[in-house]
Amino acid sequence: MARTDVATAQRRRQLIRMDQGAARQHPPRRRRGYTVRFDIGGVAGHLTTNAYPDGKLGEVWVSIDQQGSPLSGFLDSLSAAVSLGLQHGVPLESYVAKYAGAQFDPRGPVSDPDIGYAHSLPDYVFRRLALDYLDAQTCAQLGIRSEA
Repeated sequence: MARTDVATAQRRRQLIRMDQGAARQHPPRRRRGYTVRFDIGGVAGHLTTNAYPDGKLGEVWVSIDQQGSPLSGFLDSLSAAVSLGLQHGVPLESYVAKYAGAQFDPRGPVSDPDIGYAHSLPDYVFRRLALDYLDAQTCAQLGIRSEA
């Protein structure tokens, strides 16, 4: 490997290292949360959340009725990654800004009166989380509003 290739690889490794100072805050053994059933574009599932005692979101789990499907695997991975990020201090606002408004199938009307229509599963999930866990001013800054 050429010297410049080694230097480039070392720089790349440095860029993706996680800040080791961000300690993980594990949720307590017994926690508060809720589960919401949804149906988007013919895909039915559940959004389950768990919060810390102070009410801050600590875990998110999205499951769909099509177990074993690629979409189910994607949602399991996304749920785990978001939960770990939240436990390491990534603000929910960062996830909402990234995923709310994402557009891909499945999409369609949602029985949730606060949302009405979802452009994708992540769009629904992160708008629902914003409405439930963020204050009205933060939601407004992120362009999230209740349809009800």
